[in-house]
Amino acid sequence: MVFGIIVMVNGQELTSKKGFTILPEAGDYVIGFNAVPVVDFFLNAADVMTNAGQTATHPSYVPGFNQVLFGKYFLEDQKAIRAKLAINTTSVKTNTFFDDPFDMTANPGDPDQWGELQDIKKAGSSEIILGGGMEFRRGHNRLQGFYGGEALLGFSSASAKYTWAVEMNNESMTNGYTNGDGSLLNGRPLDVKTGLGITFGLRGFAGVEYFFAPKISLAAEFGWGFGISTTPRGSVTTENWDGVALAAEEETSEGLGSSSSMGFQVDNGISKALAPSGALIMYFHF
Repeated sequence: MVFGIIVMVNGQELTSKKGFTILPEAGDYVIGFNAVPVVDFFLNAADVMTNAGQTATHPSYVPGFNQVLFGKYFLEDQKAIRAKLAINTTSVKTNTFFDDPFDMTANPGDPDQWGELQDIKKAGSSEIILGGGMEFRRGHNRLQGFYGGEALLGFSSASAKYTWAVEMNNESMTNGYTNGDGSLLNGRPLDVKTGLGITFGLRGFAGVEYFFAPKISLAAEFGWGFGISTTPRGSVTTENWDGVALAAEEETSEGLGSSSSMGFQVDNGISKALAPSGALIMYFHF
């Protein structure tokens, strides 16, 4: 018993030649990166893969979770909280410039009299990923085993708004005018929205981690998880021509499609899309 206690104490206080603690401790914060580019870089530097590093890339995000930050916090030397977080938004504005068809009809032989119009499309998307779990560890030397469970919750949506320069009226419809991209005026979209996509996952995981330097490690992980992902139909608002009233009218209807998926699967790093992905990770503790 005394010998075992001595081994455990000495192992937990494993230090480098310069006296730096190698293994994680209570209160440590951890961030993780994809380890594959790092491994490639060092192999290239050692001239093992006959590539001088021209294709080397930065570590990037944890595999399977692109655009998602990943970290841990050690509550105890052998127990940590895992967390994933992403708040991503995009906004793209596209302008399409073209000659004013009304001016072209009024002055067909004088381009100098033609004004310029522009159609505008504003597209946006948003994504929120929240993940959390608990990790437990075994081992007292540089090679550590870990296991635990985590949950994932994600939300996503997208939309597009259109501003058309050519007014839909009797003149434009009679003369067959088109939008700047050549599309017909009748039935053109004004507002397109996807439904609120929801992703939910539960996962158990296990893996091994090797500390090759103080507080720096390389880990491989696999697991088994259950996931649900659904995207409702959303809505589409279009502008249509009423040939009887000779006026434009707006109509809102449900979107053209929806999707859903559900299942259990063995994985090696279940992704935010609930699909298998690589899970070779480099961790930095501080």
